[in-house]
Amino acid sequence: MVLVKTTTRNVVVRAFLGDLLIAITKYIAAIFSGSAAMLAEAIHSSSDTVNQFLLLLGYNLSTKKDASKFPFGRGREQFFWSFVVAILVFGISGVLTFFEGVLKLTTPYKIRDPISAYLVLAFSFAVDGYVLFISSRFFLSKYRKQGYADPVSFMKDFKDPVLLTALVEDTAALAGVGTAFVGITLSLITKNNVFDAASSIVIGIIMMVSGLYLSKKSKDLLIGEGISARDQKKIEEILKSNSSVNKILDIKAIYQGPEKILLAMDLNFKDGLSTGEIERAIDEIELSIKSSIPFVDRIYVEAEEKIPDLKPQERLYP
Repeated sequence: MVLVKTTTRNVVVRAFLGDLLIAITKYIAAIFSGSAAMLAEAIHSSSDTVNQFLLLLGYNLSTKKDASKFPFGRGREQFFWSFVVAILVFGISGVLTFFEGVLKLTTPYKIRDPISAYLVLAFSFAVDGYVLFISSRFFLSKYRKQGYADPVSFMKDFKDPVLLTALVEDTAALAGVGTAFVGITLSLITKNNVFDAASSIVIGIIMMVSGLYLSKKSKDLLIGEGISARDQKKIEEILKSNSSVNKILDIKAIYQGPEKILLAMDLNFKDGLSTGEIERAIDEIELSIKSSIPFVDRIYVEAEEKIPDLKPQERLYP
């Protein structure tokens, strides 16, 4: 038996194949059953399929090397395509599904073949559940490796928009399946299709909320979000523990990719140190930071001979 190592790319590929298969079966069930909820779910899965393809495109582009045009790499491709996906989830799929439900509320129709709808929902639940299990297990493995106290804090600091998008979409997909099941069942019991139509509206809202959340995360990274307060504190502690550093003047760090941090620091070293001693101190600092925060890819240190005369409100480190 060959074990395939779980990576962000593998998670997205599995999600793409699963969503494509589910979308096809949902459209078939929507045609036979006439259910608004099932059509909403078909649109939902179609959106997820396109989105996973775009995420995969962004991931593949981010690994291409073109040092002359992109000297720091193309890691931000993932931020861009994740943002595009978030806009599609909210602006097209979510809104379209929402108004499909609103239209069905005012249009008389009948659920013709609920059995096909139930079979497809069960199939979708199984496939989406499997994909969510894979993506969430991979997410939790990253959480354990980085030593966070709780998953909520880790989610707040998480900077892999591709994996996060897959995780959120898989969760939303399961929520959509559950909503469609409730809507169809209540409509069959009460013989009132308002519940089926309302479930389409709820699915649309789920998609729009997911899109808004993902767009916020991707947008912050795209425009240059800095590192977390947790990592900032680690860097400060490393610098303060180095006997050659007299004063921390400035620390700036941004993500050039989900696991690639660019770090720049202005440091004032103690008087009397030779050039060689300062270089050794910088090497020690770089080694300690990269050991503590493996995602740090490049470190630039500006050694200031004297502390600039700044006003109190301009000082980053008093």
